[in-house]
Amino acid sequence: MSHRLAKFAVLPLLLAWAIAVSCSDAVALEWGVGGPPQKRRNLEPIFQLMKERRLTQYRTGLNLTQDAEAVEAPMFRQTITLAKKYSITLHPLINFPFRYGDRTDKGLYPKGDREALYRQGYDRTYAFVRQFREDVFDWELENEINLLALDSDGKKLFGRGMTAADFEMPVMEDWAQVLHGASDAIDQINRETGSHLRKVLNTTSTMLGFLDFMESRGVKYDVISYHYYEVAGQNPHRHWNGRNPPFDLFKKLASYHRPVTFNEVNCAEIYKPAYGNQPGDPLTEQCLRSLRDTFQYLKNQKDVEIESVMVYELFDEPQKKPPENRFGLLYEIDRPKVALFLLSEFAGGHLSAEELTELRTRGL
Repeated sequence: MSHRLAKFAVLPLLLAWAIAVSCSDAVALEWGVGGPPQKRRNLEPIFQLMKERRLTQYRTGLNLTQDAEAVEAPMFRQTITLAKKYSITLHPLINFPFRYGDRTDKGLYPKGDREALYRQGYDRTYAFVRQFREDVFDWELENEINLLALDSDGKKLFGRGMTAADFEMPVMEDWAQVLHGASDAIDQINRETGSHLRKVLNTTSTMLGFLDFMESRGVKYDVISYHYYEVAGQNPHRHWNGRNPPFDLFKKLASYHRPVTFNEVNCAEIYKPAYGNQPGDPLTEQCLRSLRDTFQYLKNQKDVEIESVMVYELFDEPQKKPPENRFGLLYEIDRPKVALFLLSEFAGGHLSAEELTELRTRGL
């Protein structure tokens, strides 16, 4: 075969390889939701709905408090069984007694000092996580702890929190002990069992200095979880915190050299008092455009390894005060919102003709 013929023979192979790589990139991003634990809902219809919509990731909370082994562990084992049935990956978010003001873990560590907080984090995590090491691999160490940091005026660090020094305060030092204990426990489980469990550390807004602060205090983590709420028209490649020059959010996250899960995503319009939470309401419609833009940015960026995107949250919670009552993709299990159709479109899930029409008439 001549050199020219060989070159043309190789071209189809190269084209096939390029298509395969492109397709693998396209499906690498997993989509999912944050949802209630099994003690609050029957998860079978939820997981069935998720499978139809090709939503494969489920983030849910677990309280490692005094009834963790008696209540949480058996219930979580049932959740794991259901998740396997519907090919759902679980992302447990573990909360500790300190979240509820308990420094002594019901008197187990009566001094209540920072060593006590470390033991609380270590012992609670080790006892609970070790038994599920073959079924669940990512464990998120608490949620939005960065929002507990207040400045000298008692205000949260919105628009700030870009450096570790911003978090040098007693409440953060205390939490660092809890999370240090938790991360050490997971590392110990990995050493003992040969497991590859990953520790997930969360931050929000522009408060990326929280990650640096916790690492400086011995908290080891493998994955960043990031919460992202934005209004329509904003570009994360020119993310602005209101104080410093705009920066590229994805490049900043990439500088940590870890994969990222955007495990709380929604529009920022939902926080506004005039948000109507109904189709046709101006802010609700703007929210849909905001979500569409956010999904596209997350899908198309090339700077950081984003493993998954999870929308907060699956259901409205009408018992809560606004705006916390209206974040759902569904009003109820049989009453979906247009936002669910939009997420299903990005995930490649099932959409009825009527649902597609809802998206197309909005230009989504």
